[in-house]
Amino acid sequence: MSRVSRDLRLYLRLLHLMGLMCWHFDSEGCQLVATPQNERYALGYAVLILTAITVCFTFAHLQPDRFHIPIYNRTGNFYETIIFRITCLVLILLYVILYFRRHRHRRLIQHLLQLNRRCVGCSTDRQFLHNLILYGILSVVSFGNYLHGYSRAGMTGLPLALCLVVYVYAFLVLCLLLVFFVCLKQIMAAGLIHYNRQMDLGHLIPGLRGRQQILSVCGGELNECFGLLMLPIVALVLLIAPSGPFFLISTVLEGKFGPTESLAILLTSSTWDTPWMIMLFLMLHANGITAEANKTAKILAKVPRTGTGLDRMIEKFLLKNLRQQPILTAYGFFALDKSTLFKLFTAIFTYMVILVQFKEMENSTKSISKF
Repeated sequence: MSRVSRDLRLYLRLLHLMGLMCWHFDSEGCQLVATPQNERYALGYAVLILTAITVCFTFAHLQPDRFHIPIYNRTGNFYETIIFRITCLVLILLYVILYFRRHRHRRLIQHLLQLNRRCVGCSTDRQFLHNLILYGILSVVSFGNYLHGYSRAGMTGLPLALCLVVYVYAFLVLCLLLVFFVCLKQIMAAGLIHYNRQMDLGHLIPGLRGRQQILSVCGGELNECFGLLMLPIVALVLLIAPSGPFFLISTVLEGKFGPTESLAILLTSSTWDTPWMIMLFLMLHANGITAEANKTAKILAKVPRTGTGLDRMIEKFLLKNLRQQPILTAYGFFALDKSTLFKLFTAIFTYMVILVQFKEMENSTKSISKF
């Protein structure tokens, strides 16, 4: 078995372990098989997770004061309870989507695994492993931030345990889907490289057919399956992103901690959202599909004209297909590429400003009430 298959099987095992994509991988035929045992596991795991998350959401909704951080302001505590509830809702939504659309996801991933076996080289294979290592490191950093941050802030007992479980599990699930999506995009980009090389060697018809198949999957099933998953994940990251800087502004910069504690909280707050932002940046930045798709025009332009039907086929292809850009979107709401990064950072900064304004209004109201 190739090392390519082994690296991708690590992702499949993790996805299976978390009840996200419960299939048996047949390495001989490169097939994803949904056995009755896997189906029972998927259903049981989904019911268990949905029940547990619903209990956490209900508890946070009925007793929001239990989650309040003593040293935090009212605006910050309200913001924290909103983050906790939305995180629970996103987890519920993702498990529901993945369970009811599991057969569609299986067909798509099986097709891309077969493409991976045919086209992916050692360089792309190493990228899969590097992505997984980065995911593991950021998971450890995320757990350390949540444990240190909430315990130092004064949250104890059951609320602390629930926050740790929900937030860490949400990071593991959501970022695993992000990094797996990145690997699928890298498979498609490697496939386009493979077919572009075929056309460079003179195999125009097989190369063009393979290219069109990849682009049709990119604009069709990949958008339909993973675009719907990326929409709530990106929305949640946008909601979470201002939390670290806002806590820093509301506590450390207002002198609510001593010198020693301030340094520790400063370090935690500055890296609070870093794991989420790195994974989001990786997902939006890693997109070689468009670049490789556009290289086809340069390759076809170098093909010598022979005055045969091949010339007409090339001209027809250039006129009809090369203007169609392979755009991955979050179910049509926004593009999943580098062009979205600036918009996301602008939105995060805007949310940050709004939170600071609410905090200032709260401080003003307290000052007025004292007189």
